[in-house]
Amino acid sequence: MTGKESYSISELKDFVESLEKYSNDHGVFTSKINYEVEGIINLTEKEMKELTVEECYEKSYSLSGYCNYVQSITNRHTSILGWCNDSLNKIVTKEAEQFSKYMKWEQKCHSVVQNNDFAQKIWDAKVYAQGQVTWLTDKIRDMRRMAETLLNYAKRKTYS
Repeated sequence: MTGKESYSISELKDFVESLEKYSNDHGVFTSKINYEVEGIINLTEKEMKELTVEECYEKSYSLSGYCNYVQSITNRHTSILGWCNDSLNKIVTKEAEQFSKYMKWEQKCHSVVQNNDFAQKIWDAKVYAQGQVTWLTDKIRDMRRMAETLLNYAKRKTYS
């Protein structure tokens, strides 16, 4: 287990670039960073009560658009996570014969990662991507709830 493989971490970069190229070539556009969203997320109860119906709809729309932007980042990390899992599986499969056939896959994986520099780099990228996916998924859920709350609040104000 030298850590020298016939593939490299640059394949991850190529993979991510190919996904971005595919999206651009097929007209899949994503939202951009909207700094106004910070103010929407941090609205106080008093500020929310002072919003007009139109402002509620506008802020809900802005927040929903920002959720799409954050979702695109999450999707990128999810793709990276998949690539890392796939790559680790290939490496462990190549080296699996040195382990007992009764050894659990996770144990084999950890043993290979400890003794293979390239596998360690992939593992580190995997851990980072998994953390980002988990954190961003929760953030998106919370922001979507806030956007729905603003939308429902606007409807309630309309019918009051």
